[in-house]
Amino acid sequence: MLERLQEPVAFFLLVMSIILITPILSERVRLPGIVGIILGGMLVGPYVLGLLEAGDRIEFLATIGLVYLMFSAGMEVDIHQFVRVRTRALIFGLLTFTFPMLMGMGLGWLLKLNLLGMILLGSAFASHTLIAFPILTRLGVTRNEAVAVTTGATVLTDIGAFIILAVVLGARTGSLEAGYFIRLFSLLAVFGVLVILGLPRLGKIFFRRFTGRSVEFQFVLVVLFVSALTAELIGVHEVVGAFLAGLAINATLPRHSPVSGHLLFVGESFFIPIFLLYSGMMTDPLAFVRDWQTILIALGVIVVAYLSKFAAARITAGIFRYSKAEFWTAYGLSHAQAAVTIPTLVIGLQIGLFDTSLFNAAILMILLTSISSPMLVQHFAPGLRQSQEEENGSSLFDRILVPVANPQTQEHLLVLASLLTRASAGKVIALNVAQEAGGQVVGLEHQRELLERVPHILGDPQTNIELLPRVSASYASGILHTAIEQKASLILMGWRGKRTLQQSILGTVLDEVIWGSETPVMIGKLSRPLNSTRRVVLILPAEVLAPNVVRRMLDANSSIAKALNVPLHVLSHSSYVKQVSELLEGANLDQPCVIQEFKGSLNLRAINTSNETDFLIVPGFGSRKRFLASVGDLPERLAAAYEGNLVILHYDR
Repeated sequence: MLERLQEPVAFFLLVMSIILITPILSERVRLPGIVGIILGGMLVGPYVLGLLEAGDRIEFLATIGLVYLMFSAGMEVDIHQFVRVRTRALIFGLLTFTFPMLMGMGLGWLLKLNLLGMILLGSAFASHTLIAFPILTRLGVTRNEAVAVTTGATVLTDIGAFIILAVVLGARTGSLEAGYFIRLFSLLAVFGVLVILGLPRLGKIFFRRFTGRSVEFQFVLVVLFVSALTAELIGVHEVVGAFLAGLAINATLPRHSPVSGHLLFVGESFFIPIFLLYSGMMTDPLAFVRDWQTILIALGVIVVAYLSKFAAARITAGIFRYSKAEFWTAYGLSHAQAAVTIPTLVIGLQIGLFDTSLFNAAILMILLTSISSPMLVQHFAPGLRQSQEEENGSSLFDRILVPVANPQTQEHLLVLASLLTRASAGKVIALNVAQEAGGQVVGLEHQRELLERVPHILGDPQTNIELLPRVSASYASGILHTAIEQKASLILMGWRGKRTLQQSILGTVLDEVIWGSETPVMIGKLSRPLNSTRRVVLILPAEVLAPNVVRRMLDANSSIAKALNVPLHVLSHSSYVKQVSELLEGANLDQPCVIQEFKGSLNLRAINTSNETDFLIVPGFGSRKRFLASVGDLPERLAAAYEGNLVILHYDR
């Protein structure tokens, strides 16, 4: 029977069954799924039932899972949020890194580890994993300052832990002389700069020339493993390259892009669980019963893990005068050990710096912190006070109505709607209007088939999308009535951009919708993949907006820039510069923002129409007469001169 389980089909069936069943059982008793997978690995591993052998096959898959885990950790880092709270995050990050690092090294000294083993053990405690973060997302308190500071500190602890890991692994194969470390840090610095700065530019160029979910997905995987292999070649572990690749891809793709979703889905559903399963298989749970040494080591590891993170959180809460709920939430978030700790332990065991007793004890600590972290956050997070923030543009993208006639030619439009609603946890309403004439409706069957193609073309199962067929006397009336009935926050429509608004939309569907809607309308000429966007450019000609609308327009555009994961560039007439500067300074935006001033009439020379990676936005406000008086033929001239993406965002009032 055991031999049968080692055959490919039976082996794969057993692995997938454990990955499927154990998280479900774990979550039934309100424990994270990671705990169930590790326990499942212990159960079927060589130390208990012996159903799976820790051989080459599982080690190969676990190595891919380890690389994927570190890549995912890099992709999850929110650099912009870190920049927003960088000073306080830096303080907490240093405290929650230094205390565990020093206490971990002290424990290593007591356990008589060598210098490299002490340093690596300290780094295993220094990082933390935001296992309980989904609870905060569900409660809607992610912008609380204590939460943002803790999240920002995660960036520092993860990067710090990986630098130490790189140094330790390099020192094992080299020497501890100053020349070696100078060479190692020089290579790491050059490698880091090339990956962090070079890959996003290469990605934008690639995504501009090649489109398609499969091609984009394969490109990112190639980039991931090239980076991991290069890290190995310069003398550090492949996980360092994987983490840097994750940071680079994070800066390249929109946070909620379908490609990002597919990448994380493959990792979270297959490769990463196999690595966690392998970690469990390498753990001997019976050692806690028969080995007093392991029990004593486990007590030491648990004390260091909980006490060091508690001290860092307590001091930080005292410095910044956080409330009781904020302190316990920050502590609950920051004491969980998993994403970086597990690979550090596995690598330490593989290279002989840790013995099995220490590894088993540390795995027990990971299980306990993975249980206590969600429990603390679940108990104290409801008492958080959400940071005071102005009304922002995210509400504009809560319910986006997208009239579709041909999903294949409107793919970029649907992707834009998906990105904007994903960022605000909203919904895309895909509408098709069948026209009634003479008491007869033509094309109902075609309407159903057309709408059913929308989710497939969008290719993002995470998008909340509703398919809505409608029959109406005219296309425009069907769109306008649906917007009212569905309480749409925005109508998003396509525009060919070949003729001026003054000439072409009068009497057309666009004309009737824009000037007949009380809901904001965005029309877009989207001819380039959104993944290739390098910045959002808001164009503010003189007198285009009433003063009370400038804030809403800036909020909406900053939300678009954040959804596309690019900087915001405001090309503003001098009459708006002071107001725009004050609003942006007070908004405390996550995304970088630049203001460029112009005086007099706006001409196309002020806009770099040769840079097709810009996402140009022309604002509109008020009646048709007011729009034409303030904007004139700018949309027509831009559409004729610019081959990139161009949208018009219009507020009726």
